[in-house]
Amino acid sequence: MLSVGKDPLPVSRGYLVGAERGTIGSITGPPFENEKTLDFGVMTGARPMIETMPLERAAEAVQKMRSDDAKFRIVLTMGDQSNAHQ
Repeated sequence: MLSVGKDPLPVSRGYLVGAERGTIGSITGPPFENEKTLDFGVMTGARPMIETMPLERAAEAVQKMRSDDAKFRIVLTMGDQSNAHQ
């Protein structure tokens, strides 16, 4: 389960112990799942939606994310970006 919330997560101990199950948390997921996601992206041609900003505007990018004004992932760039993928 990948999720963040304020409410506790009720779980039956009998369910965990009896079936030898467990719970774990992760912000990005385990490496195996990340690899499957990347493979799916390659297979389907999916591409991320990003907004680029030069490194010199990093403070502005952070403020934009903190204020929820970022529509997509913000990627900081360095140097000539004429060949960068959008």
